Amino acid sequence: MTNETISVPAATDNVAPATTPAPSPAADPTKAHTYGVLGLVLSILSIPTGTAVFAVAGIVLGFFGRSKDTANQTTSNWAIIVGFVSLFGWVIIALLGLALFIPLALSGAWGDPSFWNEINWSDFN
Repeated sequence: MTNETISVPAATDNVAPATTPAPSPAADPTKAHTYGVLGLVLSILSIPTGTAVFAVAGIVLGFFGRSKDTANQTTSNWAIIVGFVSLFGWVIIALLGLALFIPLALSGAWGDPSFWNEINWSDFN
């Protein structure tokens, strides 16, 4: 067997003490969760009011919340989805209207004069 010595650094050596880093204010999860919740509220509010400004703000806040906090992405994802549906929902409604109107127009039922003659127009005077 050999005699090995283990050297322990003396207190006078230039060794930095072990410290824990302070949390950065950018990584605050409550602020990121606030972005997602506020984005979802604005996205939902844009549906009955019909304002695109609320929808765009909800989408932007949803993306901010999703990039800030990876643990609470669900609320931010819903803000983005609802915002896009609110922003482009008129396209879906227009396509549904066309899907219902085109069969009536092609079948001739829309322009059939007997359809309009069955209405008693004197009831509207």
